[in-house]
Amino acid sequence: MKMSMKMNARIGECTNVESPGNAHVAQSNNSRRATRGARMSRGRALRVHPRAWGAVTHFLTCLLAAVVAVAPVVAQAAESEGVSVLPDAQEMQRIEAAVDKALEYLAVTQNADGSWPGFGGRNNGINAFCLLAFLGRGHVPGRGPYRDVVDRAVGFLLACQQPTGLYASPNPSHGPMYEHGMSTLAMIEAYGFIPSLEMRKSVQDAVDLIVKSQAANGGWRYQPTPAAGADLSVTVMQVVALRAALNARLEVPDETVEKALAYVKACIVPSGGFAYQPGGGPGAARTAAGCLSMQLLGAFDDEAVTKGLDYLNQQNYQPNIGHFYYMSYYAMQANFQAGGEYWAHWHRMSRDWLLENQQPNGSWQGYSEQGYNGAALCYSTAIAAMCLEVYMHYLPAYQR
Repeated sequence: MKMSMKMNARIGECTNVESPGNAHVAQSNNSRRATRGARMSRGRALRVHPRAWGAVTHFLTCLLAAVVAVAPVVAQAAESEGVSVLPDAQEMQRIEAAVDKALEYLAVTQNADGSWPGFGGRNNGINAFCLLAFLGRGHVPGRGPYRDVVDRAVGFLLACQQPTGLYASPNPSHGPMYEHGMSTLAMIEAYGFIPSLEMRKSVQDAVDLIVKSQAANGGWRYQPTPAAGADLSVTVMQVVALRAALNARLEVPDETVEKALAYVKACIVPSGGFAYQPGGGPGAARTAAGCLSMQLLGAFDDEAVTKGLDYLNQQNYQPNIGHFYYMSYYAMQANFQAGGEYWAHWHRMSRDWLLENQQPNGSWQGYSEQGYNGAALCYSTAIAAMCLEVYMHYLPAYQR
């Protein structure tokens, strides 16, 4: 389909360097633009010879180093057009220090089983956010100072997965699909560094559940069944997971993508912004979710995205905004995808608030979302760190 192929073309560029057994990060530019029919089939799972692992890890190290090396070049090119993509070197050091301090807090609050304390106990939405915070800083499974933290987190999510593919929380909220969408994203990003048969099956099963749970109108809601209905807050989490699945060359039907876009469009508010469900009014959190969903589904240039970003940038960026961290996470990415003056305005405002309000122990208060934190401040701290990690571009989800 034309729309789906456009989406694949905008997913991003990969290096031409080939790495033994790592299909997630070693795709040529030509194969990156291929149709999904040319994707690796589920039956042809990835096999890595033990002797290839040294080359894999060396390649990944070089890749991460290359990302850091080219960032100033990208920034310089953008600045020539009058818009700065990255802060200056001194401000970037502050950002990196803040993220590192946040990760120290998350490392010491991790439970022995690899989970993190959240509302109600061990919730995989919180666990996924925390895992993504480490991956987003370049801390990968099996190596580095946080290898045990990351490995335990991946192991916990694997152990939670049900035969249906659901990453079921030991202590779920009212909406298991919130938790499943974020867990699927986190595990797909981890799969890029653990290209094993077990991981591939796990993430493909998780994606298959998302596909099977899509409602007739194209969205998703709390429960893993089409009969559950749909809303935009759950739908965006599935959309981001599906985008990661496409990056990883997992199987995602064209129809799923097309229906998802149709649902998000149904949530557009004509005057600007997005509604929680079709026919409702706009809000900051759901507008951030709608803008990013449209972008990731290929509708980058839709007028609704521009109006939505205008709506967001008119908001008073303070924690009294409903679902402040949730909004910040998606708004940071949506404005980054848009670039230009949208990014220039939003990232300074968000960055300055986050840096000014981090606590001495590395955490951030939960404010209106304190209920999600539970016994610790893991939810708010992980999301705040992920907002700042958009500058670092370690994960494909944080790239244009």
